[in-house]
Amino acid sequence: MARLSTGALLRYLRGNVEEKATLQVLGMKLIDNKAGEDNQNRRYRLMLSDGKNTFSSCMLGSQLNSLIDNSELKENSIVRIEKCMCNVIDRQAGKFVLMIADLSVVVSTADKIGDPVVLPLTNISNNNLPTKSEPQDDIVVPNTTAPASKTNVIRQGSNVLPTADRLVNGKKGGNTNNTNNNNSNSTKPERIFTIDIWTIRARVTNKTAVRTWENARGKGQLFSCDLCDETGEIRATAFGSDCDKFFPMLEIGNVYYITKGTLKTANKQYNQTNNDYEMTFNHDTLIEACTEQTQIPETKFNFIPISEIAQRDPNSIVDVIGIVKSVSDIQRIVGKQSQKEFTKRDILLMDDKAKLSVTLWGQQAEEFDGSSNPVLAIKGAKISDFNGRTLSCLQSSIVKINPNIQEAHEIRTWYDNEGFEMDVEDLSTKTDRERMTPFKTIGQITSEQLGSNDKPDYITCKAICLMIKKDSVVYMSCPAENCSKKVIDNGDGTFRCEKCNASHENFKWSYMANAEISDSTGSQWITLFRNEAEALFGITPEEFGQMKSNNDEEAINAVVTKAQNNEKMFKLRIKIDNYNDEQRLRVTCVNISDVEYVNNVKQLLVDINQLTAS
Repeated sequence: MARLSTGALLRYLRGNVEEKATLQVLGMKLIDNKAGEDNQNRRYRLMLSDGKNTFSSCMLGSQLNSLIDNSELKENSIVRIEKCMCNVIDRQAGKFVLMIADLSVVVSTADKIGDPVVLPLTNISNNNLPTKSEPQDDIVVPNTTAPASKTNVIRQGSNVLPTADRLVNGKKGGNTNNTNNNNSNSTKPERIFTIDIWTIRARVTNKTAVRTWENARGKGQLFSCDLCDETGEIRATAFGSDCDKFFPMLEIGNVYYITKGTLKTANKQYNQTNNDYEMTFNHDTLIEACTEQTQIPETKFNFIPISEIAQRDPNSIVDVIGIVKSVSDIQRIVGKQSQKEFTKRDILLMDDKAKLSVTLWGQQAEEFDGSSNPVLAIKGAKISDFNGRTLSCLQSSIVKINPNIQEAHEIRTWYDNEGFEMDVEDLSTKTDRERMTPFKTIGQITSEQLGSNDKPDYITCKAICLMIKKDSVVYMSCPAENCSKKVIDNGDGTFRCEKCNASHENFKWSYMANAEISDSTGSQWITLFRNEAEALFGITPEEFGQMKSNNDEEAINAVVTKAQNNEKMFKLRIKIDNYNDEQRLRVTCVNISDVEYVNNVKQLLVDINQLTAS
């Protein structure tokens, strides 16, 4: 039986954050996003209960938002706190924030347990210790929690931290026997830890040079470093004498135990890490090298598809990964204001949907070799709106060539198998209107001779699907990863792929549907692959292929009929190709979505105003 950890909230706020407590979520509130803030960085405040008390200043880490999005975490859910930290806002006023860095959902749907009351904040600083354990309330649900895993919080007995006995006295020194002098009860008192004591184990993923400044108030120096562990990342900065102390101690790539420091809300103007807080090293900070083997990644990436950059605001900071399609020569330019000479190199970065130009600077530009089409992962690149959408690396950007991560292996396999011959949308050669994919009618495809240029044209149109060639919706394709070539039935239970030059014991169904779409100006046959066809039919290619194998005409007709005569928004790629000395118009659907009529009407009004003004 799972039980709430009675008294755990008080223990957390007194600093014992190592406990893996079982608590109940009694409420949650979305904190209003700041203007322009990305939706993925939204924050939730929780009210937690330990069965006896409640505490409402609990901040859920944004990396856990998916638990709320998929309704796994909701009101009255029972959770196990895997990792948390207590932040002291104002001790005198009794203001504390419990930051939840990691939790697991024990029971998603449950009834409220007990009748807890608000935790009196005066209890937090009260060191009168309980003499016996308090009872815990039973929850009538099966216990689905996993055994406690090792935590990144360092043991209290290490040489980095003062011992727990010393902390009871509120200082790092003192008589270690004091805890046993005034209590004859056979039950050992619960140890109370100082709130400000915490330790993280993190890898240094990036470190700036020491920078100096001088102004009317004086002069000083600072350096910053980015830290990450398995759960997230944070920026840390040291000033003045602390800069001299810690700069030579920290090396990029190494893992350290870091104890104590000041936490404050991150200044997103200078801090691009995926964390709402940042750390400042001070004279109480302790740092010790970690010599143990860890699973902490070398860099914490938050990749977005290259195509998504078109929808992001200029000056936003993003992480991307792609294949280096081409590399320019070194260029040397002179800054307009500083009159200093800078070295730059532009590379064309590509994934399976889009490509764009990325600028490297300084030593990175001079040493970069992209001749073998390597995989390039970039953390912290800045979006520019110059000549279409481009990316520019900053001093704080991290550039990895052929990193040993899953995303790099996947895009390498894709490129070697089929990506090397694909032509995808180039975000860096389009104007603002083109990059937003202009809205056009089907009739304009012919009247404007779209697709006749060297590069394909992209448009968005609102149309109805009139007809679908149901006999050629799916085909038998190669089962190898990242290969979708049609296979040949050998007649002996195996299937041959000419591209892979291999025979397989099975195959996979893939979409290649041909459909006729129409609006008030005309009609056009288009081809839909993979995700787009699945969005149109509402079922996977495997499900459609199974109906085809069973000769289930009734089921196929039902699916096709349901997909027809519905108005959708189609994003189309248009290109005229030469085939056997004949020109052929190829129109491919690259995205399909429901019509947002309000936005559509707004666009029509803009077009009407432009026509009446001209």
